Amino acid sequence: FDMAAFDMSFDTKEWIREHGLATHGREVVLHLDSRHLGATIHIPSCASWEFPEFGVGQGAWNQHQGFRGTIGDLLEKCRSDVERNRGMYGEEAAPKFDAVLKHIDQMLQCGSGESEVPAVSLILRDPSGLCGVSADLLGCIAKDMKFERSLAEKMMLIPLGAPAPGEQLTTVEQIAELVRQAKFVVALTGAGISVESGITPFRNPSAGDKGSIWGTFNAAEMTVQNFNTDPKVTKAWWDMKRSLTCELRNAAPNPAHKFFSVLEQQGKLGAVVTQNIDSLHMKAGVSSQKVIELHGHMRGLICSDHKTPLNPQTFRSGDCTFSIPEENDDAIAAVYADDKVPLCPDCGCPLRTETVMFGQSMPLRAVDVACQAVDEADLLLVIGSTLIVQPANELPCIALRNGAPLVIINFDATQYDGYAKGLIRHKVGKFLGAVTEKLLDMPESLLPTATLRKPPKDMEKSQDPASLTQMRVAKEGSRCGKDMLVNTKACNMQFFCTAVSEPQGDFGLLEQSLVAMNAECPEIGKMIFSDGPDQLAVVASIPDVLASVLNCKDWLQEVSRAIGGNITQSTSTSGMLVVHASAESYPIKLKEPGITAAIRVLKDKGLFPVEDEEDDDWVFGDEDFPLC
Repeated sequence: FDMAAFDMSFDTKEWIREHGLATHGREVVLHLDSRHLGATIHIPSCASWEFPEFGVGQGAWNQHQGFRGTIGDLLEKCRSDVERNRGMYGEEAAPKFDAVLKHIDQMLQCGSGESEVPAVSLILRDPSGLCGVSADLLGCIAKDMKFERSLAEKMMLIPLGAPAPGEQLTTVEQIAELVRQAKFVVALTGAGISVESGITPFRNPSAGDKGSIWGTFNAAEMTVQNFNTDPKVTKAWWDMKRSLTCELRNAAPNPAHKFFSVLEQQGKLGAVVTQNIDSLHMKAGVSSQKVIELHGHMRGLICSDHKTPLNPQTFRSGDCTFSIPEENDDAIAAVYADDKVPLCPDCGCPLRTETVMFGQSMPLRAVDVACQAVDEADLLLVIGSTLIVQPANELPCIALRNGAPLVIINFDATQYDGYAKGLIRHKVGKFLGAVTEKLLDMPESLLPTATLRKPPKDMEKSQDPASLTQMRVAKEGSRCGKDMLVNTKACNMQFFCTAVSEPQGDFGLLEQSLVAMNAECPEIGKMIFSDGPDQLAVVASIPDVLASVLNCKDWLQEVSRAIGGNITQSTSTSGMLVVHASAESYPIKLKEPGITAAIRVLKDKGLFPVEDEEDDDWVFGDEDFPLC
């Protein structure tokens, strides 16, 4: 590419309209130092990027305009952003910002390479697959991996019909009328709905908010793995929870929470799907059957060795069953009144809340129920959520796919703003309080309205969880099989390695996924990886027509040499590999090295294409992928 032909932005959708879409997303990690400041890089507007050593970067989808320029230009941009945000976090955070600025300055001022400057990493996750680096960065690539796009990513990359400029609803009267017409309203709420109740949000605040939890505590350290193995992290986690509990105890629902109680009384409320753990929806009068808590709650306490849907990775063996139910106010208050890590009286493990920690799998039952509710909605309200965290950020796709109008009430931009029928940039409590008043002034809105789709009264018991899981597994396997068929044909490949998420490391479900894939592409050799909290499961399958090309047992043995584990039920055409979780190995971290090892075997035998041999000076870009 001639970089002079472009400005410094990179609009993904404009590029796709003109050139087409790569078949996969791409995740890349570069290790850089000051010698690479003049090398060029392309980052599409849909991609997220981060310099982890600096703690700076930008999220995907409308968080930035994309970037075309040199590594030095990107570092200058980082420096400018850090300087601009420095004043938002107070003097206590100033030393951290100063350290970041010093490190960036060292990189920028040592372009000659004469001084010894620590290398930094640049992590790119690009759903479009259009990110690119110039040939002089070839030696810097530490990771280069394709991935399957999520439903949300596919929808955002392929432009859909959106409201014309000036057609989006923005007033109290317009939103009240839309709600009046709706029969099955579903809401997705995030931290922004509770800020007006005095609850500090976890992530970086919008302008005017008082701060964030992760601005005070180190989010990167507070994984469930560290909680279970590092006493310092366990103590820091409890310090964080105690600071939040004080706010929760004093918080009262604001008019936005009460708005949904009114909708339930009118017979319009389908469900409130919330990312919050503050229970304010139920305190506002919404019945517990209507509230779906994706990230859990803080109403009670359990032993960290008590295995529950919200504590799948236990402290030890998972044999303890101790808990303090939410009705036992005195016992819970005593725990929070102390400043030490509370221990289980039965087994001595730390107590914890039933909330989702970093590194912990989501409660799939709650996700299923949320998807079911949104699928039945004729109006979806997204309130106070930046729609960054999965899987909540994919829920609007379901509503849009069904033609249900989407209303977003949020100060921060989201990737769905252009598709929203209503887009509100006001304080949610004040705005929905006014909408409530308008609704109550409409006589017809007071009458219970028959819903277009009548969900079961108790959504959480309406479907067999095992059936839902198998349905998701089969759907994901079929989709992967279809994509596999397209990609292998386009690249003249006979073998393929990939990961699937739905089986969660369960071999029975992974076998079902493989069956669904084989139904779509039976003549392709496959190695499939799935990580869960307890193990990494790997299955390999080679059709008889390819048995002379590659031995399945040998293939699995090479992967086992790279990541460990035990091979079972292995033949020349099929086999399994299991790697159990331990204090030293986490399944989620072994998946990518395993896929890399499997692909290395294929490359060594000439069964995997070598990209970008002669087409241009770019390692990956629009010419390096088969287009749809």
